[in-house]
Amino acid sequence: MQNEELSVDFIQSKIQNILNKTHDRNPKKIIKRFPSESNPSRLNFACPICSDSMKSDYKKRGNLYLDNLRFKCFNCDESMYFTQFCDTFNENIDMGERIKMYKYIDEHTHYKKTDDYILEELDKLINVDDFMNYFNTRKNSWLYDIKPVEKNSHVYQYLRYDRLVEDFSQILQGIYRVVKNGKTVFETRVMISMNMAFGETNKVLGIQIRNLEKSKEKRFYKIVEFEELYNYMNPGKPLDDLESISYNKLSHMYNILNIDFEQTITIFEGFLDSIFCSNAIGMVGAKNSGDVLKFLTESDVGLKLRFFYDNDNTGISKSTQLLKQGHQVFLWNRLFDKLVEKNKDKDLAKRKLENIVDLNDLVIKSKNPNIYKTLKLDQFFSQDEFDIYYLDKIFYDKNNQQWLRKKSF
Repeated sequence: MQNEELSVDFIQSKIQNILNKTHDRNPKKIIKRFPSESNPSRLNFACPICSDSMKSDYKKRGNLYLDNLRFKCFNCDESMYFTQFCDTFNENIDMGERIKMYKYIDEHTHYKKTDDYILEELDKLINVDDFMNYFNTRKNSWLYDIKPVEKNSHVYQYLRYDRLVEDFSQILQGIYRVVKNGKTVFETRVMISMNMAFGETNKVLGIQIRNLEKSKEKRFYKIVEFEELYNYMNPGKPLDDLESISYNKLSHMYNILNIDFEQTITIFEGFLDSIFCSNAIGMVGAKNSGDVLKFLTESDVGLKLRFFYDNDNTGISKSTQLLKQGHQVFLWNRLFDKLVEKNKDKDLAKRKLENIVDLNDLVIKSKNPNIYKTLKLDQFFSQDEFDIYYLDKIFYDKNNQQWLRKKSF
């Protein structure tokens, strides 16, 4: 700490008393000092407010930052100053020490719009060759035979002919397997969508695994966050819990490492959709989409964003909310109106547009991988709240007990 009058040992002893009272398992009572024991900038421990992870006694997502004596838990999102933290658990601090802390907090607090702690460097990213070599050579690895997409392979056939994808630069193929007691009980060929940086670095931030079975019962996909990849490849030195939070959030933002932040960024819900548009991000995984959206829209840099959400209930609801907030959103029905207007047989045109949910569907229906440029889709974005007319209306049919949509055309 920068203030010699405030003792790290004293602060740690108070936290230790709280952990001893609130946790009943010894691993949860351990406090770690980062970045080093002799010169710590934060104390890391299992949060006593939410009890931290229910699955692992070794997760430590509570942090006391010594630069401003602020406590933050990245599991339950509780945030407060150290004095409030002690008061919450009736841990006594005598008046002399309390006054010192109040003064220290006042001198060292720099107020921000958010309490999030964002990574300043991405120095833990995994080299793509190291990733492939590690998984391909490790015995009983849950993912193996990883390689670039081979012509006429299962993945190639799916991408090239089913989805009309021509750019395989961020896609690999491999085999996923489940091993129990040293024996393989299940395995399937998979497409591996790589969230990675292009060019000289070729660094991996996260992956998504999807098998290509025709039967719906056998289909599955798995989002593998950065923490899981890193810890699997570095079993002796796992990722720090605090670092893992930011890395994992970013790993859901496909293509984030290749974005030109000076230009307009288009946000999609899925990875494949983002391939058909330049300077685009695919937000993969619903549970993190709220955090990712907050990270993007509240950026101090002032990013130029627009949102190309799916043409379904969830996407329409999100687009409506964002349009009301003044963000640019894609208006599916404005596009559909334009396409129907150009067609002599309007009923036939409407039927052809049915069941188009995302950009990849539009590519497939048109049989044109360059449809984004062909139809000049940039013109169908709007941030005018009056254009909410073009968003489908969603209502609940009580008789049939289901949500229905009313199209504007």
